[in-house]
Amino acid sequence: MDYTLRYTKKALNDLDEIIGRIARDDEEAASRFGGSLLDHIELLARFPRMGALIRKRRNVRKLVHSPILIYYRIHEKKQSVEVVHLRHGARRAPRSEIR
Repeated sequence: MDYTLRYTKKALNDLDEIIGRIARDDEEAASRFGGSLLDHIELLARFPRMGALIRKRRNVRKLVHSPILIYYRIHEKKQSVEVVHLRHGARRAPRSEIR
């Protein structure tokens, strides 16, 4: 049974910013990368545990779609995956990135 995939407002804003930055230089590349990123995230509906657990953040997992890091939570009772944040891997993580 597939899980429902949900995005927080923060994650949607992150996605918009990531694709927007790429589109400034190459709209076609932004479209291709955005599509492949979303396809990768869609896999979480079938394989929610494919990302690694983050030790310092309870119940948060990380999936890498180079160079983007995808942070998400699994909600077993709701049978859903919540994408909470996306960021470029080269950026330094703020201390309070994921709660």
